[in-house]
Amino acid sequence: MSRVNSQSELATDDAQKVILPQVRFIECPIRTSLGVLGKKWTMLILRDIGFLKIVRFNRILESISGLTPRVLSMRLRELEDEGFIECVGGKRQQPLMVVWGLTEKGRDTLPILMQLTAFGSKWHADVIFEDKRPRNLHEIFPQPEAMNMTISIGIKELL
Repeated sequence: MSRVNSQSELATDDAQKVILPQVRFIECPIRTSLGVLGKKWTMLILRDIGFLKIVRFNRILESISGLTPRVLSMRLRELEDEGFIECVGGKRQQPLMVVWGLTEKGRDTLPILMQLTAFGSKWHADVIFEDKRPRNLHEIFPQPEAMNMTISIGIKELL
């Protein structure tokens, strides 16, 4: 009986309430999303293309320390196959100059990357910043575009 009481007491605390979906999943959406996004280097490649506008193979390779050409080629192919990126120009040019861009699906990952930035800047400031001081997103990205993105995904409390 005390076990039931303690569980019901926990359930009254908002932080302890179980959040159940109101529709039945065939597969977990988080697990499914991580099928591509959870692979090593993928989020950094999306960061480079989406935020930093590094859109060429060799520039991406230079930007991400430790990434090999073989793995970059594999990740770009996977991201293209899954509809996150597309070749936006250059395939018909001579010399060949492939340029990558985000699709709508790829742009939908930018708020996720923004949220990861907020989390890392708050909880890993000792590793991320020279002065080891946590920062919020508004300090990091004061641009209006970033503000609009964070508000649209409901993380304005991190600003």
